[in-house]
Amino acid sequence: MRIGLRSGFVRLFGALLVTTAVLMLVFRYLEGSGEFDLREIGVYGCRAVDSATVAPALRAYLGRPLPGLSARGIESELASIPGIDSAEVLFDLPDRLDVVISLSRPVLVLCDGAAEVALTGRCEPLPPTFLSDTLPRVEISGGDYHRVLPRLAEWASTGGIPDTVDRILVEPSGAVAIATDGMRIILGYSDFDSRMQTFVSSGGRCAMRNGWVEADTRFDGQLVLRGNPSNRAGVSI
Repeated sequence: MRIGLRSGFVRLFGALLVTTAVLMLVFRYLEGSGEFDLREIGVYGCRAVDSATVAPALRAYLGRPLPGLSARGIESELASIPGIDSAEVLFDLPDRLDVVISLSRPVLVLCDGAAEVALTGRCEPLPPTFLSDTLPRVEISGGDYHRVLPRLAEWASTGGIPDTVDRILVEPSGAVAIATDGMRIILGYSDFDSRMQTFVSSGGRCAMRNGWVEADTRFDGQLVLRGNPSNRAGVSI
């Protein structure tokens, strides 16, 4: 009985080996005849304006055997392109490749007087195709912008900058938000969100109507209102 079972197992194992060998031969034949050569690439999540940078990177893979390509390698190459946050590559045998792209998200526009560049929440520069009039604008007017910009970008990425802010200046006093009514709101070099909340909760939005033109929020929860930006004296509320 054991001999019969062993014999049946050997025959089954032999049949599996033969089948595997045949399949490998067929696969090699099809691969050699170009059946698995990449002929079509589908790209998803990419805007038309970014195709000029994505297309050349993918075009280089056309005509190459699909089984020999590395999904991780292609994903890494695409993720290194400015404006692309990540990419997922899916093989669709015999001859198609699908790529799902996640674009970087711009959070503000930096203006230095000569040019404009969109920045991510990590303060990374993006291609000009990411510029938008709907993004908060930051203008360099002096001060330590290397210290201010990363914190402004992080603040913008959380959606903390109010719609009532027209633009933000980087001055020696730090970040200065310019409200749509012209009020200057000095935020300094840190704690932008809590200092903006101090301005709002202290009635700063109504101060412009009472003749104040500048609100300084750098004093531990107090709001200092000034009628002249060049005058350090003010009224604390």
